[in-house]
Amino acid sequence: MLGQLDLSSLGVALSLVTLSMTLLLSVAAWHSGSDKGLRHWAVGNFALMLGLLLNVNQDHIHHSLSIVLANGMMTLGIGVTWLGIRAFKGKSQPQLWPIAATLCMMALLWLFRFQIDSFTARLAIASVVLAGMSLLCAYELLGPAEQPLRTAYWLTGSIALLCGVGLILRAVVSMTEYAPVAAVADNPLQSATLLGAMVAQIWLASGFILMTHYRTTMALHRLSERDSLTDTLNRRSLHARASAVLEKAQELKVPVTLIMMDADHFKRINDEFGHQTGDAVLCHMVSRIRQHLRTDDLLGRFGGEEFVLILPGLDTDSASQVAERIRLGLCSQPWQSDDTPVNLSISLGVACSDQQGYHFEALLGAADGALYQAKALGRNRVELACDPGIDPGDQMALRLLSQFRHNLEV
Repeated sequence: MLGQLDLSSLGVALSLVTLSMTLLLSVAAWHSGSDKGLRHWAVGNFALMLGLLLNVNQDHIHHSLSIVLANGMMTLGIGVTWLGIRAFKGKSQPQLWPIAATLCMMALLWLFRFQIDSFTARLAIASVVLAGMSLLCAYELLGPAEQPLRTAYWLTGSIALLCGVGLILRAVVSMTEYAPVAAVADNPLQSATLLGAMVAQIWLASGFILMTHYRTTMALHRLSERDSLTDTLNRRSLHARASAVLEKAQELKVPVTLIMMDADHFKRINDEFGHQTGDAVLCHMVSRIRQHLRTDDLLGRFGGEEFVLILPGLDTDSASQVAERIRLGLCSQPWQSDDTPVNLSISLGVACSDQQGYHFEALLGAADGALYQAKALGRNRVELACDPGIDPGDQMALRLLSQFRHNLEV
């Protein structure tokens, strides 16, 4: 069946498919802004298309173009695609590798066409070099990644892997009696190659666009749950994720501690140094806090200069030690502004699920009360939440005292 297909028609169809995929990637790259990768893939597909157009017209174009240059363009096209994958993943761009592979391909094909005319050698060389470039693309994609991006990686990488394996088999078959006698001869191997390339072009372009779509979706999701200044969780996402942590901890019967933190005299910093400096000080504060966190701890911005920290698995004593280390770390390393240190201290309130239960609002309220107590007692200190049985009037008195002290100092 494959041998009965017209090879010239298949070549034209493959060229048209490649052109369509090139235009599709070009439009996507045009609207992608600074998104890395798509431009490489569009350029790589364009080079691949030119190589295919030249290669399928060997009866009408000089072999220096239709064999040597054509296969060189195809090698360069896959090489640029490989660079695009590395750019998409934020890796370095070793541009010498695709150029070296292209020049090597062209030199060997020149040798086995104009010095030692051997179609079998040319077919094997072209297959091996193109297979190597395809396998490099597969190697970059078939690795660990965050979902849903991993799905797009593995889809695209699997297609690249199949292309590489198929080209290696083509090189092996070229050494047997089933090898074609000429490039444009009707032969099952040549027909299968063109059909496979056509399908691979469609799937690879779709995979690249899917990769871009998933990364954009992930970026938008991250923006929706992160504070734009400090890159901590925003209030809404903090509530959602903390509630999930508390629910799981309640099932496992392990403690969870919530620490509420507030920068002391932050209004003075804004008034004296300006709001830009105040923003920089907040970012400095977050970076210092993160030095004392584990991978599963949650840090979110509750509002203004107030932050909430969720510590799964820690009881009151252990969490208090973490809070004290955070306080000392901020006091010992002021933020530097034009050789002028901006001193910063922090007050912290600690509440644990052992005493307050596993409801986020209850823990937050208890930690907030402890924070007000720290403010009322002079700031720059760690205070533990009161037992739930404490008279609410006493807690209100502490809040009023803290606010009174704050008004006096402002």
